[in-house]
This record gives sequence, structure tokens and C-alpha cells, in this order.
Amino acid sequence: MAVSQQLSSCKNFRHMDMENNRHGHNLQTEWFAIKTRQDFKAEKYFADLCDEVFFPKETVRLPGRKPRERAIIPHVLFIRTDRETALALESRGRTQPGAALSFWIYRYPTVNAIQVIPSGSIELLRLLTADDTTRCEIFNKKDFRQNEYVRITGGFFAGRKGYVQRIKKNKHVVVRIEGICLVMLPFIHPDLLEPVTTNDSN
Repeated sequence: MAVSQQLSSCKNFRHMDMENNRHGHNLQTEWFAIKTRQDFKAEKYFADLCDEVFFPKETVRLPGRKPRERAIIPHVLFIRTDRETALALESRGRTQPGAALSFWIYRYPTVNAIQVIPSGSIELLRLLTADDTTRCEIFNKKDFRQNEYVRITGGFFAGRKGYVQRIKKNKHVVVRIEGICLVMLPFIHPDLLEPVTTNDSN
């Protein structure tokens, strides 16, 4: 099947799903993280198939060369859609011969269910990668030691929550997207941090 035909088929599938929603089958849309070797192609592929696509990128400028875009989290994109659509698209990509795009959705490490990414984590990633990446660092999945859960009480990131962790011998506030990446915020003065109790973790 040609790529254009596959895209048309997927669009028809998405259209029928939306029609079902209009007839009372309201499906909640959520954010999911996907992994694919074709991340730039995937951004265009999902644009018409999901409610929203977020692909964190930065512009790289080298002397004597044209600016080019580079993925901040290589091979990872975030899509907002309902679970049924996400799973159906994943199944098509992995089982259909000659599929336009092959990808898989991140699962929770302890249960066999696709992982929902909190909207607050997506908002923070958007904020930190909107214009440049000088205000934060993003690390791929690593075994950092978990420390105290805190809330930022003042400044640009007031209200955000994260973990205090030691990275490169220094303490930073980081926001974890479990199993995918860590977002390290710029220096936050200790006076602007307060512990978050288990009863106040929302």
C-alpha cells in the first residue's frame, strides 16, 4: 500500500473515531510518549491523526552552515489523543506490511498499560523549549538517586514541583517524566523551595 493511501486510511479511521465521539462515545484525550527512529517524519504523520503533537526541537547554528533543527530528546515525541486511537495507530504501524511509520508507545514499567504523561510535564517542556534551551538541560533516562519532592514557591517557575537531585556534584530541581527523561531546571535558590508532603502531592 502506498504511503498516501496509508495516510488516507488512517485519516478515515480518525474521522470515524471522531464521529463516534459525537454520538455519545466520549473518549478522554491524554498525552502519550512514543518512540520512533523517524521522529521528524512522525511529527508530520501524527499532525492529522491526533489532537496535538509535541516534538521538542532546537535550532543548531554552526559557522558556515545552514541552521538545522535537532531533536532535544532523540526519537521521542508526545501525542495527545484517546487511548483507543493511540493503540490502534501503534498496532497498524507495527503489524501492517509496508506501514508508513513504525513506532511504539511507552508503557509503565510495572504494568502492561500505556503510560499517560501528565499535562503539567508537557506544559513545562513547552515552556523550557519554546525559544531556546539555555534555561534547562534535558537528560535521557538514567539512574539518578531520588531525593526530596519539593515545590518552587517564587520566581519564574513558582508552583512547579520536582525532585532535588544531585547531578554532576551539584543539587538541582528536576522534573521526571518516568522512564523517558529528566528536565533539569536552572538554579533555584533553596529559600524558594518547600517540601511537598504525601497528602499534598497533586
